[in-house]
Amino acid sequence: MSSLGVTLQTGAGDVNPAYLGVFVVYLLGVLAIGAWAYLRTDDVSDYWVYGKELGPTLATWSYVANFVSAVSVIGFVGSVYGGGYSIVTGIVFGLMLGISGLYFVVHKVRELNHITFPDIIAELTGREVARPITGCVLLANAWIYLIMQLVGAGLLVTTITGVPYQYMIWVIGGVFILYTVMGGLVSVAWTDLAQGTLMVATVAVALAYMVFDLGGLTSLNQQFMALDPANVAPLGDGAYTLLGVAASIVAFFGTIFTSQSTVVRINATDSIRTAKFHLAAAGFILSVFYVMLVMLGAGTTVALNGAGLAVENVDRAFPVLIMDYVPTTIGTIIIVAIMSGILSTTDTRLHACGVTAAHDLYDYFVDGEADDDRLLLVSRVSTVGFGVVATAAAVNPPGTIISLYNWRAILLTSALLIPVYVALYYRNTSGKAVLASIVLGAVCGPGWNALGEPFGAPAAFVGVGMAVLGLVVGRYAWQDTAVVSSGAAPSDD
Repeated sequence: MSSLGVTLQTGAGDVNPAYLGVFVVYLLGVLAIGAWAYLRTDDVSDYWVYGKELGPTLATWSYVANFVSAVSVIGFVGSVYGGGYSIVTGIVFGLMLGISGLYFVVHKVRELNHITFPDIIAELTGREVARPITGCVLLANAWIYLIMQLVGAGLLVTTITGVPYQYMIWVIGGVFILYTVMGGLVSVAWTDLAQGTLMVATVAVALAYMVFDLGGLTSLNQQFMALDPANVAPLGDGAYTLLGVAASIVAFFGTIFTSQSTVVRINATDSIRTAKFHLAAAGFILSVFYVMLVMLGAGTTVALNGAGLAVENVDRAFPVLIMDYVPTTIGTIIIVAIMSGILSTTDTRLHACGVTAAHDLYDYFVDGEADDDRLLLVSRVSTVGFGVVATAAAVNPPGTIISLYNWRAILLTSALLIPVYVALYYRNTSGKAVLASIVLGAVCGPGWNALGEPFGAPAAFVGVGMAVLGLVVGRYAWQDTAVVSSGAAPSDD
């Protein structure tokens, strides 16, 4: 992906011992959980899917923590700072629709009884080659996600501790690689439980402080509107159009079901009932959380403008609030919330990279002849490799957090949303047509975005449109190769 021309301010000031101390203790805590999880990881099933024993509480909070990331905490607050409440219309609504839609197809995912998303595509299409094709799309998505998580963490910690960005990125990257590679999903799930609980509680405390400090919720909204009436307009200051909002909702809706980490978690639960419960419960918790987060973004905007602390890079708005506005005690609480959100999502995506590389690529190319020990080794080596490469890229990132998030949303939605849902519900669709649809969407959606969306056509619509075209043309070109039952044996054609 080409650079988006983002200038990242990586300078550091004086080292802040209080914040640095909190950060170090936090990292040591998650490493301790990783070491404990390593002792509980006996085989590749434990590493990949927790031995399929993930219960309701652990699954729910792990999903909440996985869902909330640097985008949610730093990126969303920055987006509200730069564009007001329109982020609810353009992004949050689509994300919540995604969880709601997933609830109604989760039983189909469990009935297929596969570990990963490419496994599902291989059965739906009847072609094993779908595994590496889909796997490559998912790895590209995960790699971008890793970069933006690291950028968010690096910006935050550099701002609040005074440690230079280029050093802090490698410290953070090294820690999350280490504890993820030690215990796999066991490490990820238990650190997510701790981090998800801390994250929701601390954001609530931070919001309560900001509301009180700014004179109450009504006063906060009035001050926010006084800065710019467009701040409270559903479409902002014109940056969003109805067409753009619709495209954004489609894009973010499409990222939920097509996420490798989501499918891995569904299959790691101990029953269909648990799988459904954890999505419903997590959806409720996340809806409340995002309302609090958007309001916190409004409070950040009002507070920084009132104190004369305007920032050029919107991703720095929240870190500046912590460093230059709130008391150290409240700042420490916010740090815990943000780091919990960032690392809990980062470890999930990194774990998914290891599973995808071993199960969907390596195992395919060795024709399923690798034993469990070899697959576990490949998973761990891949986890380290992807983590190191993502960390190196985060030193000089190719875009802002929100721009990276938009790019991967377009990729996933364009490549997978339409062909996957069609294949799930219309089993007489040609397997070759489904694969052609995936390839066309994966190329055209992100490609159109890279060209700057010519003629004002949203990249998500172009990508989805080309995916539909691939299905329609393929349906007539390969009518005799349809997969008509879930028991059809995948081939390599």
